Amino acid sequence: MPSLAVRPSFAHLLSACALLFCMGLKAPPAHADYPERPVRMVVGVQAGASTDTLTRQLAKRLNDRLGHQFVVENKPGAATRIAMETLSRAPADGYTLGVANGVTANFPMMFDDFAFVPGKDFTPVSLLGRAPSYLAIRASLPVRNVQEFIAYAKAQNGKLNYGQGGNGSNPHLAARLLIQSLGVQATEVAYKGNAPTAVALASGEIDLAILDYPSVRPLVERGSVRLLAVTEPRRAALTPDVPTSTEQGLTPRLEGVTPWFMLVAPAGTPAAVVELLNREVNQALLSPGVRETAQAAGIEPEGMGVAESQAYFLRQRESAAQLSRELNVSLKN
Repeated sequence: MPSLAVRPSFAHLLSACALLFCMGLKAPPAHADYPERPVRMVVGVQAGASTDTLTRQLAKRLNDRLGHQFVVENKPGAATRIAMETLSRAPADGYTLGVANGVTANFPMMFDDFAFVPGKDFTPVSLLGRAPSYLAIRASLPVRNVQEFIAYAKAQNGKLNYGQGGNGSNPHLAARLLIQSLGVQATEVAYKGNAPTAVALASGEIDLAILDYPSVRPLVERGSVRLLAVTEPRRAALTPDVPTSTEQGLTPRLEGVTPWFMLVAPAGTPAAVVELLNREVNQALLSPGVRETAQAAGIEPEGMGVAESQAYFLRQRESAAQLSRELNVSLKN
């Protein structure tokens, strides 16, 4: 008889567990209502820059899809450090996002006190795209293609000068790599940004530079700057007639120094929120409106998964560190 008294109780316990299990299966996922208020997107460049343009288009798309405002907040300065520090100190709740880029990956070589480490300072959400860079020369230089440029650079060894618009930036490292790969000497001239570098190139103040398309487009159209190569694995959509650097015999390593952009969140942001944002961003990057806006700003949109994005960031960080060692480039001001 005692055993008969126990069995009903055990059966009731099983039923209760089964009921709880079923309720758990039907329960809504955590953060199902995200976002419930406006989300800010911190960008480390001034309004109107290519990164800002792409971010604003993404913000509009996310607003339309998720039903709450995504507001772009510009915090330029200190090679995007101001923006990334703002992001890293924000609550890890999905309501502050940021846009990292190639310079951000170089922080360990630029700052002793802010390395910007994945998992500690931020969580990658998705790669957003890459900005093809170009070997650009002043139009008065007597060359029309890369082979003529190589011959001219060797004949003028030590007499050429090249511009760079930001110490430790991808175009800076790419220009150094190009000069080293040609086995020539050239004088480096520093400017405060790609736009003044492009103006100096057009005026004949410098002979060459590695620059993004928006910086040089009006100067190319006026005929004062000539594009010899795009430093990408494939030709860019906006300049299909410009061959790649590898097509023309330049070092393939130039392809790995292209500026890139990545949506990031504070470290510890709930995985459900990160995954939701990743899905929405990758869908947005496929939409015609976002793609056209990005390409017009000189960016080739390209999304990735969360894990892929982190791996990409770490590869870019290691590649930049290796290049700076090889080229003896100090990234600290």
